[in-house]
Amino acid sequence: SPRLQRESVALAEERGLSMERLQMIDSHAQKLKKKRGAAWKLRAELIAHEGTYEEVNALGNQRVDELVGDKPKEPGMRISRPKNGMVTMSITDTQRHIIDFEKTLDAIETSSEPRSKALLEAFWKHIDGSGGVLKPEYRTAIAIGLDQSATILRGEGDESIIGASDGTTMTGAEIVNLAMSGALGDKIYAGLFHPTAGPVNLYEARFASGKQRILAMAENLVCPWPDCKVPADRCLVHHIDAHKNGGQTNPSNLSALCAYHNGVNDDGARARRREKNRGRMMRHRSKVKLVTSGRNLLGNTHELSTVGAMDLIK
Repeated sequence: SPRLQRESVALAEERGLSMERLQMIDSHAQKLKKKRGAAWKLRAELIAHEGTYEEVNALGNQRVDELVGDKPKEPGMRISRPKNGMVTMSITDTQRHIIDFEKTLDAIETSSEPRSKALLEAFWKHIDGSGGVLKPEYRTAIAIGLDQSATILRGEGDESIIGASDGTTMTGAEIVNLAMSGALGDKIYAGLFHPTAGPVNLYEARFASGKQRILAMAENLVCPWPDCKVPADRCLVHHIDAHKNGGQTNPSNLSALCAYHNGVNDDGARARRREKNRGRMMRHRSKVKLVTSGRNLLGNTHELSTVGAMDLIK
């Protein structure tokens, strides 16, 4: 695509796009290199798009998903060749097997190391102890609408796909089996959500209560920041309007947000420190979304972001 290349390069130079932005655009285009002409068409579209870095990145992800789609993964284990004394092992299996094993490691892990190193320590403790997968201790929030729950309780929910805050989905039949086996614990809580206000209940304490955390997890099963994949089980409870600025600790002002995006969320202090403004979370028409520095609203497009509690309200 010589002409398209020349025009795109000229436009990028004319607009003075940063190297960081061009590298991000190229990373999306590289995913389409097997589709004839598609890579440069995508580069041209993203270079011409007059949005923020986050908006262009979201558009790139959307276009790649539309053109490539998700390639089904096959179960299996892969071990790389040794390099500099290190080897990488990767395992692909069903989400239930892997996430239950992750919960086992979380139960073992007591290290203050970063998560990847702490999980590795827990993994070897588990293997050296010749243990099997422990019975998972569920603190996971599972979002089920009233109409779905009635169907599942009648034993007709095999086709229902239910989202959970550990980053997985389950069928109605799996929910019933987990409940019957006691894996969901001896208590089941019901969260009440209003179609415009969001989670219902009012508290004034600085830290979110256990009930408030469950409500926040049920509303956003993954971190609501665009393109984030961290499940709500591993998120913090975030004050949408910062507590130090008068924001209340009540469900409608709380959201699950991963540690990284909780840190980069702009609560007003960044502007005073002249740091790059990445945007901030806000509640818009009942949903928690990112408002960018350009005042555009973006939501997460992860599959679990569309099956949280607020999405079940018709």
